[in-house]
Amino acid sequence: MFACLVLSSVTATAREAFELSVLTYNIHGLSDWIARDDPPARIPRILAKAAGYGLVLLQEDFAYHELVVANAAHPHLFRGNEAWAPLMEGAGLTILSHFDSSEPPVREPYGVCNGYLGAANDCLGNKGFLMVRLALPTGAKLDVWNTHLDAGASNGDHRARSAQLERLAAAIEAQSAGRALLIGGDFNLEWDVVRDRALLEWFRDRVGLTIAAQTPPGGWPQRLDYLLVRSAAGVRIERLGEGKDEHMIDGAAAPLSDHPAIFVRLGVR
Repeated sequence: MFACLVLSSVTATAREAFELSVLTYNIHGLSDWIARDDPPARIPRILAKAAGYGLVLLQEDFAYHELVVANAAHPHLFRGNEAWAPLMEGAGLTILSHFDSSEPPVREPYGVCNGYLGAANDCLGNKGFLMVRLALPTGAKLDVWNTHLDAGASNGDHRARSAQLERLAAAIEAQSAGRALLIGGDFNLEWDVVRDRALLEWFRDRVGLTIAAQTPPGGWPQRLDYLLVRSAAGVRIERLGEGKDEHMIDGAAAPLSDHPAIFVRLGVR
Protein backbone atom coordinates (compact mmCIF):
# COMPACT_ATOMS: atom_id res chain seq x y z
CA MET A 1 0.00 0.00 0.00
CA PHE A 2 2.78 2.43 0.90
CA ALA A 3 5.75 1.03 -1.03
CA CYS A 4 5.52 3.73 -3.70
CA LEU A 5 5.58 6.43 -1.01
CA VAL A 6 8.87 5.18 0.38
CA LEU A 7 10.39 4.94 -3.10
CA SER A 8 9.37 8.49 -3.98
CA SER A 9 10.73 9.82 -0.68
CA VAL A 10 14.18 8.30 -0.95
CA THR A 11 14.65 9.37 -4.56
CA ALA A 12 13.73 13.01 -3.98
CA THR A 13 16.44 15.53 -4.78
CA ALA A 14 17.55 18.24 -2.36
CA ARG A 15 14.86 20.78 -1.48
CA GLU A 16 12.15 19.00 -3.51
CA ALA A 17 8.96 18.04 -1.73
CA PHE A 18 8.58 14.38 -0.94
CA GLU A 19 5.94 12.25 0.69
CA LEU A 20 6.63 10.61 4.03
CA SER A 21 4.36 7.90 5.39
CA VAL A 22 4.35 7.48 9.19
CA LEU A 23 2.81 4.80 11.38
CA THR A 24 2.39 4.75 15.16
CA TYR A 25 1.39 1.45 16.73
CA ASN A 26 1.17 0.06 20.26
CA ILE A 27 1.91 -3.58 19.43
CA HIS A 28 0.90 -5.10 22.81
CA GLY A 29 4.28 -6.82 23.04
CA LEU A 30 3.88 -8.12 26.57
CA SER A 31 4.73 -11.67 27.59
CA ASP A 32 2.08 -14.03 26.22
CA TRP A 33 0.74 -14.90 29.68
CA ILE A 34 0.05 -11.20 30.27
CA ALA A 35 -1.08 -10.35 26.75
CA ARG A 36 -3.32 -13.44 26.76
CA ASP A 37 -2.77 -14.07 23.08
CA ASP A 38 0.15 -15.05 20.82
CA PRO A 39 2.60 -12.13 20.40
CA PRO A 40 5.26 -14.30 18.68
CA ALA A 41 2.73 -14.96 15.92
CA ARG A 42 1.41 -11.39 15.77
CA ILE A 43 4.66 -9.41 15.77
CA PRO A 44 6.17 -10.77 12.51
CA ARG A 45 2.86 -10.04 10.79
CA ILE A 46 2.89 -6.49 12.14
CA LEU A 47 6.42 -5.90 10.89
CA ALA A 48 5.60 -7.28 7.45
CA LYS A 49 2.58 -4.99 7.12
CA ALA A 50 4.56 -1.98 8.40
CA ALA A 51 7.40 -2.45 5.91
CA GLY A 52 6.03 0.05 3.39
CA TYR A 53 6.00 3.01 5.78
CA GLY A 54 8.94 5.37 5.70
CA LEU A 55 8.83 5.77 9.46
CA VAL A 56 7.33 3.52 12.16
CA LEU A 57 6.91 4.34 15.87
CA LEU A 58 6.27 1.31 18.09
CA GLN A 59 5.14 1.24 21.71
CA GLU A 60 4.99 -1.77 24.06
CA ASP A 61 7.85 -3.42 22.22
CA PHE A 62 8.72 -5.17 25.47
CA ALA A 63 9.17 -8.93 25.64
CA TYR A 64 9.74 -9.83 21.99
CA HIS A 65 12.11 -7.15 20.74
CA GLU A 66 14.28 -9.80 19.09
CA LEU A 67 11.33 -10.58 16.78
CA VAL A 68 11.05 -6.90 15.87
CA VAL A 69 14.76 -6.83 15.02
CA ALA A 70 14.59 -10.06 13.05
CA ASN A 71 11.53 -9.03 11.03
CA ALA A 72 12.13 -5.30 10.51
CA ALA A 73 12.51 -4.33 6.85
CA HIS A 74 13.76 -0.83 7.69
CA PRO A 75 17.53 -0.28 7.58
CA HIS A 76 17.61 1.87 10.73
CA LEU A 77 16.30 0.88 14.19
CA PHE A 78 16.46 3.04 17.31
CA ARG A 79 15.65 1.74 20.79
CA GLY A 80 14.34 3.52 23.90
CA ASN A 81 15.70 3.39 27.45
CA GLU A 82 16.15 0.06 29.19
CA ALA A 83 14.72 -1.38 32.40
CA TRP A 84 15.75 0.27 35.64
CA ALA A 85 15.75 -2.89 37.77
CA PRO A 86 15.61 -6.69 37.40
CA LEU A 87 12.17 -8.07 36.47
CA MET A 88 11.09 -4.61 35.30
CA GLU A 89 10.50 -3.56 31.70
CA GLY A 90 12.18 -0.85 29.66
CA ALA A 91 10.38 1.92 27.79
CA GLY A 92 9.14 -0.42 25.06
CA LEU A 93 9.84 2.30 22.48
CA THR A 94 11.28 1.54 19.05
CA ILE A 95 11.61 3.69 15.92
CA LEU A 96 12.08 2.06 12.52
CA SER A 97 13.18 4.33 9.70
CA HIS A 98 14.28 4.41 6.07
CA PHE A 99 16.35 7.47 7.02
CA ASP A 100 19.38 7.55 9.27
CA SER A 101 19.87 9.73 12.32
CA SER A 102 22.38 12.55 11.98
CA GLU A 103 23.11 12.50 15.72
CA PRO A 104 22.91 9.98 18.59
CA PRO A 105 19.35 9.32 19.79
CA VAL A 106 18.02 10.95 22.95
CA ARG A 107 16.32 8.50 25.32
CA GLU A 108 15.13 9.33 28.82
CA PRO A 109 12.67 7.93 31.38
CA TYR A 110 10.00 10.17 32.84
CA GLY A 111 10.83 9.17 36.39
CA VAL A 112 7.18 9.43 37.43
CA CYS A 113 4.41 6.82 37.22
CA ASN A 114 1.37 5.49 39.04
CA GLY A 115 0.91 1.86 40.05
CA TYR A 116 2.93 -1.32 40.59
CA LEU A 117 0.26 -3.90 41.37
CA GLY A 118 -2.70 -1.79 40.29
CA ALA A 119 -3.53 1.19 38.07
CA ALA A 120 -2.38 -0.69 34.97
CA ASN A 121 1.01 -1.52 36.58
CA ASP A 122 2.71 1.42 34.86
CA CYS A 123 5.65 1.55 37.27
CA LEU A 124 6.77 -1.89 36.08
CA GLY A 125 7.78 -0.23 32.83
CA ASN A 126 10.43 2.48 32.46
CA LYS A 127 8.22 4.77 30.42
CA GLY A 128 9.76 7.81 28.81
CA PHE A 129 10.58 9.20 25.38
CA LEU A 130 12.88 8.45 22.46
CA MET A 131 14.01 11.13 19.99
CA VAL A 132 15.99 10.77 16.77
CA ARG A 133 17.04 13.57 14.42
CA LEU A 134 16.54 12.17 10.95
CA ALA A 135 18.40 13.40 7.89
CA LEU A 136 15.79 13.71 5.14
CA PRO A 137 16.40 13.34 1.37
CA THR A 138 15.64 17.07 0.97
CA GLY A 139 18.70 17.96 3.02
CA ALA A 140 16.52 19.07 5.93
CA LYS A 141 16.31 17.41 9.34
CA LEU A 142 13.26 16.21 11.24
CA ASP A 143 13.17 15.55 14.99
CA VAL A 144 11.06 12.42 15.59
CA TRP A 145 9.77 11.75 19.12
CA ASN A 146 8.14 8.52 20.30
CA THR A 147 6.43 8.20 23.68
CA HIS A 148 4.06 6.14 25.83
CA LEU A 149 2.37 7.79 28.80
CA ASP A 150 0.87 6.38 32.01
CA ALA A 151 -2.33 4.37 31.53
CA GLY A 152 -5.50 4.32 33.61
CA ALA A 153 -8.40 6.62 34.45
CA SER A 154 -7.78 7.38 38.14
CA ASN A 155 -6.79 10.78 39.51
CA GLY A 156 -3.33 9.38 40.21
CA ASP A 157 -2.97 8.28 36.60
CA HIS A 158 -4.05 11.70 35.37
CA ARG A 159 -1.52 13.41 37.64
CA ALA A 160 1.21 11.09 36.34
CA ARG A 161 0.35 11.89 32.73
CA SER A 162 0.33 15.60 33.51
CA ALA A 163 3.81 15.36 35.03
CA GLN A 164 5.06 13.25 32.12
CA LEU A 165 3.75 15.71 29.53
CA GLU A 166 5.35 18.59 31.43
CA ARG A 167 8.69 16.79 31.25
CA LEU A 168 8.17 15.90 27.60
CA ALA A 169 7.35 19.50 26.71
CA ALA A 170 10.45 20.72 28.56
CA ALA A 171 12.60 18.15 26.74
CA ILE A 172 11.21 19.21 23.36
CA GLU A 173 11.85 22.87 24.18
CA ALA A 174 15.43 22.01 25.13
CA GLN A 175 16.24 19.55 22.34
CA SER A 176 14.09 20.69 19.41
CA ALA A 177 13.80 24.46 19.78
CA GLY A 178 13.17 25.99 16.37
CA ARG A 179 13.20 22.61 14.62
CA ALA A 180 10.61 20.75 12.59
CA LEU A 181 9.31 17.78 14.51
CA LEU A 182 6.93 14.87 14.59
CA ILE A 183 5.77 13.21 17.77
CA GLY A 184 3.62 10.14 18.09
CA GLY A 185 2.67 7.34 20.38
CA ASP A 186 0.20 6.03 22.91
CA PHE A 187 -0.62 9.11 25.00
CA ASN A 188 -3.32 7.29 27.02
CA LEU A 189 -5.35 10.49 26.72
CA GLU A 190 -8.93 9.67 25.72
CA TRP A 191 -10.09 12.21 23.14
CA ASP A 192 -13.70 11.91 24.30
CA VAL A 193 -12.87 12.58 27.98
CA VAL A 194 -12.85 16.30 28.76
CA ARG A 195 -9.85 16.47 31.08
CA ASP A 196 -7.79 14.15 28.89
CA ARG A 197 -8.47 16.19 25.77
CA ALA A 198 -7.71 19.40 27.66
CA LEU A 199 -4.32 18.01 28.72
CA LEU A 200 -3.46 16.96 25.17
CA GLU A 201 -4.50 20.37 23.84
CA TRP A 202 -2.40 22.10 26.51
CA PHE A 203 0.63 20.08 25.37
CA ARG A 204 -0.14 20.73 21.69
CA ASP A 205 -0.39 24.47 22.20
CA ARG A 206 2.65 24.77 24.47
CA VAL A 207 4.93 23.07 21.94
CA GLY A 208 3.25 24.59 18.88
CA LEU A 209 2.02 21.36 17.33
CA THR A 210 -0.82 20.33 15.06
CA ILE A 211 -2.64 17.02 15.46
CA ALA A 212 -1.94 15.25 12.17
CA ALA A 213 -3.66 11.92 12.92
CA GLN A 214 -5.59 10.22 15.69
CA THR A 215 -7.88 7.27 16.23
CA PRO A 216 -11.00 8.01 14.18
CA PRO A 217 -14.41 7.98 15.92
CA GLY A 218 -16.34 4.72 15.90
CA GLY A 219 -15.03 1.21 15.48
CA TRP A 220 -12.59 1.28 18.40
CA PRO A 221 -13.37 1.43 22.14
CA GLN A 222 -10.75 4.09 22.98
CA ARG A 223 -9.04 6.95 21.18
CA LEU A 224 -5.60 7.17 22.79
CA ASP A 225 -3.06 7.25 19.93
CA TYR A 226 -1.86 10.39 18.15
CA LEU A 227 0.60 11.81 15.64
CA LEU A 228 1.42 15.52 15.91
CA VAL A 229 3.67 17.68 13.74
CA ARG A 230 5.33 21.08 13.61
CA SER A 231 6.91 22.91 10.70
CA ALA A 232 9.93 25.18 11.11
CA ALA A 233 12.02 27.66 9.16
CA GLY A 234 13.13 25.87 6.00
CA VAL A 235 10.99 22.77 6.61
CA ARG A 236 7.31 22.83 5.73
CA ILE A 237 5.15 19.85 6.71
CA GLU A 238 1.73 19.39 5.13
CA ARG A 239 -0.79 16.69 6.01
CA LEU A 240 -1.90 14.78 2.91
CA GLY A 241 -4.03 12.06 4.48
CA GLU A 242 -4.47 10.09 7.68
CA GLY A 243 -6.46 7.27 9.23
CA LYS A 244 -6.39 3.80 10.75
CA ASP A 245 -4.48 1.12 8.87
CA GLU A 246 -7.17 -1.44 8.16
CA HIS A 247 -4.58 -4.01 7.03
CA MET A 248 -3.31 -4.65 10.59
CA ILE A 249 -5.43 -7.79 10.98
CA ASP A 250 -4.71 -11.51 10.91
CA GLY A 251 -6.14 -14.17 8.63
CA ALA A 252 -9.33 -14.28 10.70
CA ALA A 253 -9.74 -10.48 10.41
CA ALA A 254 -8.85 -10.01 14.10
CA PRO A 255 -6.77 -6.93 15.04
CA LEU A 256 -3.05 -7.56 15.49
CA SER A 257 -2.98 -5.52 18.72
CA ASP A 258 -5.27 -4.07 21.36
CA HIS A 259 -4.66 -0.62 19.82
CA PRO A 260 -5.33 0.61 16.30
CA ALA A 261 -2.44 1.40 13.95
CA ILE A 262 -2.64 5.11 13.13
CA PHE A 263 -0.94 6.58 10.05
CA VAL A 264 -0.40 9.92 8.38
CA ARG A 265 0.89 10.84 4.95
CA LEU A 266 2.97 14.00 5.03
CA GLY A 267 4.29 16.25 2.33
CA VAL A 268 7.67 17.55 3.47
CA ARG A 269 9.31 20.48 1.71
